Amino acid sequence: MDLSWGLYLPLILAAVAYGLAAIVSSVMSSRGNEASAERVRDGAFVLLVVAGVWVVVLLLLAIFSEPDDLWDMVIITLVIVGFFALLLSVLFGLSLLVGRISGLSSRRKRVTTDEV
Repeated sequence: MDLSWGLYLPLILAAVAYGLAAIVSSVMSSRGNEASAERVRDGAFVLLVVAGVWVVVLLLLAIFSEPDDLWDMVIITLVIVGFFALLLSVLFGLSLLVGRISGLSSRRKRVTTDEV
């Protein structure tokens, strides 16, 4: 069984409907009708929950239709997570290094609570 793009159409429609609901609720809220805006936001939340359930259904369909590709999907996910963890560590280390260098070369007098 090959997954066609038609199975993803409900997600596209849900995204468009959520965008419209967000716009409608913000317009209602700006006009002072907060109760109706909250009902629209509640409906949009239910729409997102239903879209999340559909994503789980699509995931199960993908797992059972292509079981050989499951291991490839796990490897790709682990590579992506590892890359971003490494990138985050490097950027965090650079920010610490820049903070320490700028702190050493700072000529401003530091104000402490002892001097106040």
